[in-house]
Amino acid sequence: MDQRMEQPAVIKFASIWASIFILLLSSACSFRFNAYDISTETKTFSIDQFRTSAGNAPPTLGQLFSEQLKQRVLNDTRLQYRNENGDLQFSGAITSYQITPIAPQGNQTVALQRLSIGMEIQCVSSKQEIKNWNPFFSRFADFSADVDLTSVEDQLAKEIYAQIIEDVFNKAFSNW
Repeated sequence: MDQRMEQPAVIKFASIWASIFILLLSSACSFRFNAYDISTETKTFSIDQFRTSAGNAPPTLGQLFSEQLKQRVLNDTRLQYRNENGDLQFSGAITSYQITPIAPQGNQTVALQRLSIGMEIQCVSSKQEIKNWNPFFSRFADFSADVDLTSVEDQLAKEIYAQIIEDVFNKAFSNW
């Protein structure tokens, strides 16, 4: 009978200590569920309008990219947007815009075409010079050769930009 009395006391004692430990742990620590590496000094970002310097690219592609990048940073970080002079400043240009036939068929036609977009993107940090970079990013999307490019161009650009923005985001905010 004494053992039955001791068991609830031990369980009660253990649960009290577990509760205290969890309370202390949650108040003393902060957890990160993402791999973002943003200095606490960095509070704002700005995006210069991306230029379209590829001769055959639609002139609005730079504006589309700028807006998609802005929305991604606003949605996925704590940074606030500024029109200019942010702690992180993004700028760049679309320098390559190519349509290439792929998947040749026996009758000298192609089944698919590939739209490739290449961009030079610069990130300048006014708080951490080590975070400055200026690489070239390139991605592509395939579409049926039976489809007119103008009917799918906006959708393809959005798909390609989503991939490039993921690369840019990882370069700017991750420790990979």
